[in-house]
Amino acid sequence: EPPDPNYPFILTTGRLYGHWHTQTRTGRIDKIRKMHPEPFIEIHPRDAAALGIIDNQWLEVRSRRGKTKFPAKVTKAISPGTVFVPMHWGKLWADDAEANNLTHSEACPDSLQPELKACAVQLVPIPVETSVQNYQLLSSQW
Repeated sequence: EPPDPNYPFILTTGRLYGHWHTQTRTGRIDKIRKMHPEPFIEIHPRDAAALGIIDNQWLEVRSRRGKTKFPAKVTKAISPGTVFVPMHWGKLWADDAEANNLTHSEACPDSLQPELKACAVQLVPIPVETSVQNYQLLSSQW
C-alpha cells in the first residue's frame, strides 16, 4: 500500500524493546511501564514542522480501514515520510488507541498479530488545547 496524496505517510507498527508480551504481562511490571508509560506516534521533525505538530500534541491517524489518536513523539529516530506506533496499548489505554485498527485485518492464525504491519496513513493534528485535555483524561484512567 504505497502512500498517495490522501494518505502521504507510511505507518509502521511493532513491539518496543522489553514489551515481549504486548503488555498482557509486561504492562503489569512497573520497571517496564516506566520505560514507555503511554502510547505515542513517532514522527520526524521535518514532517512535524510541515504539519505544525509539536511534541506531545495529539494526532488523529487515519488509514483506509480506520482511525485512532496518539500523542506525537517528535524524533529523528524515524525516517521522514514514515511514522511508527507501538502496538502495545490498545484497549489498555483507550478504546481508540489500537494501532491494529489502521492496518490490514489479515492476521497470523497462531499469534493473531497483523500480517502486514505497515499501511498508508494521513495525520491530522488535534488542536493543542484539546490535546492537553485528552492527555489528562486518558492518563488519569491509566
